[in-house]
Amino acid sequence: MRNGSISYAICFLVLVFGLSGCVTSNNNGDENVSDKPKIINESKTVDDFKVSINVKKSHKEPKIYATITYMGEESEKDIYHGGSVFFFNIYQQDGDFEFMESMTLPLLTTTLIQNEPLRVDLNGIERLKLESGTYKFEATANFSLDSEKVIESKIEIPVYKIEEID
Repeated sequence: MRNGSISYAICFLVLVFGLSGCVTSNNNGDENVSDKPKIINESKTVDDFKVSINVKKSHKEPKIYATITYMGEESEKDIYHGGSVFFFNIYQQDGDFEFMESMTLPLLTTTLIQNEPLRVDLNGIERLKLESGTYKFEATANFSLDSEKVIESKIEIPVYKIEEID
């Protein structure tokens, strides 16, 4: 009789834990009722810098821009970078389109003001003639904090957003 009770208890525990493994949660209480993934603006904070990418749909072409915000203790911070603080890339998720921006301009200095975002737009997206589809829009902040040791003190902060284009 004792072995029977233990067997029932073990079966009950296996059943309870087995069923609880079938439940999924997204930890924020929001329910995603569609098949599509949630699409959000992506931001990332590294050290004293917050980087974000934004994709705004319009009736013609999307508008893509990235921001970098210095959140440190100083009132301003100089950063050193190529022609732009950001490299922009676009990858079609349901096709084979790729756009990868390159930078060949000389070293520039930008002064970031504490808690004031610096906005950089991706210009010329209309020339890319994006077809309908799902795209990963990526912006990588690429800068240095030391003009004498640019390579050694390089910081890269990538962010992305996935968006459907009609």
